[in-house]
Amino acid sequence: MTLNIRTLLLSTLALSIFIASCGEPTQTEETPRASVAKAINTVKAEPVKYRHTVFATGRLSSSEEAKLSFKTGGIVKKIYVREGQQVKKGQLLAELELDEIRAQTQQAQIGQEQAAITIENAKLALRLAERDYKNAQGLYQDSVATLEQLQNAEIQLDNARNQLEAAQKGLGFSQQNVDIAQFNLRHSKIIAPANGVILKKVTEVNELVGPGTPVFLFGSRDKAQIIRVNVTDKDVIFVQLGDEAKITFDAYPNTEFGGEVRELASMADPYTGTFEVEIEVRPDGKRLLTGFIGTVLIQTQMKEDLVAVPIDALVGAHEQEGQVFTVRNGKATSQTVNIFKIDADQILLSDGLQPGTEVVVSGNGYLEENDLVSINQ
Repeated sequence: MTLNIRTLLLSTLALSIFIASCGEPTQTEETPRASVAKAINTVKAEPVKYRHTVFATGRLSSSEEAKLSFKTGGIVKKIYVREGQQVKKGQLLAELELDEIRAQTQQAQIGQEQAAITIENAKLALRLAERDYKNAQGLYQDSVATLEQLQNAEIQLDNARNQLEAAQKGLGFSQQNVDIAQFNLRHSKIIAPANGVILKKVTEVNELVGPGTPVFLFGSRDKAQIIRVNVTDKDVIFVQLGDEAKITFDAYPNTEFGGEVRELASMADPYTGTFEVEIEVRPDGKRLLTGFIGTVLIQTQMKEDLVAVPIDALVGAHEQEGQVFTVRNGKATSQTVNIFKIDADQILLSDGLQPGTEVVVSGNGYLEENDLVSINQ
């Protein structure tokens, strides 16, 4: 009986040990699983001095473009140039039928001649009035003429003087009419104001045009060629006068032209809400024609201190905010950053990371906050 009790006790102890050994592996397996480090690759965030650039497109033109027209209206008699033609300063471009304008000039000249004759007659009348007044004075002193006769002679003298003054003013008025008529006659022809090109011909021969009606659109070649572009309010705040620009045209796909910002709008266009920037283009010996469409890259003088990390470091983003993982004390830490710009294979950050911070670029897709990590060498 004693042997049976001992056997029973040994069996019970063995069973307890077996049960205990079966329950321990759960705890034993969990401990190494929690301590396994995930392999990652990292790079250090680098400081960069970012120079703002502004991209835009625009149309090439001359800095001095003018609509040429006649001073007076009339029928177009002759047009001596065609669209696209190069012209020189002082060259005759077009003229009106001059019969009517010449007749007006002749009438003004005749009026001037008549005014001159009127002055001569007024001078003679003044001499006669002066003579009569002197005679009246002598006769009055000799008591031959009455005071009334002397006063009448004086009135006649004053009248003669007034007539002469009026005639002189009339001559001045007639001279002005002659000047106006001659001015209109001279401007009944269109003369090239400078060396340039006829960009567009608006009128044809025998057409009736009014004063100031455009006949040609003229572009000067004595002035610089420019390209005007429109930029947004976010870009215009970085642009300054004197900023360098690089321009390319489809006509010269392998050539990059230099330029410089020379004018900057101080207010937005009321229709587009954009700001016009005028850039002077350096042709570098190439033939640049008005109307070329150019792509412009303005290199502004504004610089900003940013931090650059590879684009692979980004694990999430919403608008201008992003998420990256950094390494701190051997653990992964999620970090919110402000995205300034994506530049090629880099992300430029304005806030959220300090230069030199270890940023995860590989293996970050499986990381969670506070995961143990092992950096691959």
